[in-house]
Amino acid sequence: MKRLKLFFLLAFPVVFLIASCAKDGATGPAGATGAAGTAGTNGTNGSTGPTGPTGPTGPTGPAGTANVIYSTWTLFVAADWADSAMLNLGTAKRAIRAAPGVTQPILDNGIVLAYTRNPGAPGAGPYKLPFTIPGAPAIIIGYLPALGKIIYYNQRLDNSGGVVINVAYEWRYIIIPGGVAGGRNTNGEKTSKIKGQYYTESQLRDMSYAQICSLLNIAQ
Repeated sequence: MKRLKLFFLLAFPVVFLIASCAKDGATGPAGATGAAGTAGTNGTNGSTGPTGPTGPTGPTGPAGTANVIYSTWTLFVAADWADSAMLNLGTAKRAIRAAPGVTQPILDNGIVLAYTRNPGAPGAGPYKLPFTIPGAPAIIIGYLPALGKIIYYNQRLDNSGGVVINVAYEWRYIIIPGGVAGGRNTNGEKTSKIKGQYYTESQLRDMSYAQICSLLNIAQ
């Protein structure tokens, strides 16, 4: 019996020692990061889906000024001003500029406006035509639309002919299609519909160059 107790007493330290040795040690350092794997290949694109149905047509917008035609500013040299016997005007000087937009429908129902200016002289225009230069005698500068062209002319008011206009002056025209059936109102005057409003030819002619450019969205 004494031997058995002695055995247990001797065995206890061994168990304690084994239990003590079974405790975890400190965490070791992290290992190096492994090499990145190769990227996979992209998958193929799917087929295009079917086109959806066409949406309904929107309402028609108001008439604009898309059909208005306006020229650049141009110059005439002295030789362009030739003597001419003009119907209902008599002898005058005239210079002609090609204007393909002046078609027969424009002559019948549209409105043609014309202007002149001297960009090198402050305050010298733009002037709407016809324009009268005061003097003795005074000189009137006007224009006549004709099929495919604009005829600019000038004439002394004493019927002594015309003059050669300063070659620094520039010339421009604006063509406005008629905007009502037949292009004329009940009084027979040419009329155009601009931005939803009707204007007669006399109303447009009475406007300044700046007002016309603003109304028609034209760069001056």
